[in-house]
Amino acid sequence: MKAPISELTILGNGYCGSRLYANHSNARITSRTPTLDEHIYFQLDDQTSWQNIPTSKQVLWTFACCNSDLENRFFTFLTQRCEQVFIYSTTSVYEHKFEGQVIDEMSAIDRTKDRALAEENYRQQGACLLTLCGISGPGRSPINWLNTGRIKNANKEVNLIHVDDIVSITKLLLTQKLDGIRLNLAPGKTYSWREIAHTNNYVFSDEALAHKASKKLIANTHLRNYLRQDYVFINPIE
Repeated sequence: MKAPISELTILGNGYCGSRLYANHSNARITSRTPTLDEHIYFQLDDQTSWQNIPTSKQVLWTFACCNSDLENRFFTFLTQRCEQVFIYSTTSVYEHKFEGQVIDEMSAIDRTKDRALAEENYRQQGACLLTLCGISGPGRSPINWLNTGRIKNANKEVNLIHVDDIVSITKLLLTQKLDGIRLNLAPGKTYSWREIAHTNNYVFSDEALAHKASKKLIANTHLRNYLRQDYVFINPIE
């Protein structure tokens, strides 16, 4: 690999990637439709655009993996372009086997999902998977989800993390050698839609209240090993 010309290259200018880019002093970022000169044109299906990706110490892959042959070839290409690949995963790749389940990094993944299979393949080749639970933040307020009728089960408990926590924790983890591991990025607690609704004077319909309780906890014990002991997660429902 040529000498890195940047510390970090972020693949994808989406909700998390754009915010990390804005908070990083030595990063480049790609976009399928660049609107600024500083954005690098990259689209997975356009193999000519792969060469636009600069050599860097780390690459953060922010879009969903699909497990295609083309994507597999792209991952191999990336490993020749950087020292380490980090990939944003999602907690939906885990199997949810029973209510009240505590899910950690050793929990089974759902092998019927192409994304889960692709990520596991890349992890075995050295990628670090940063597995995100539900994301809140500007433009992603749980209160708005209630008001727009998106929440159908009042008795469900959810795992939520604020995007600012994702950015700060990702920046910390990027500085460490984390080949081939998975880390859950989650506060390690759940939030009840009933409680969120009550706090915000929202009244669920009888239909929403009739649903069965649903809960799983995304554990963050492994992640805590890399955080300061006094690290406090932002309240994601405020």
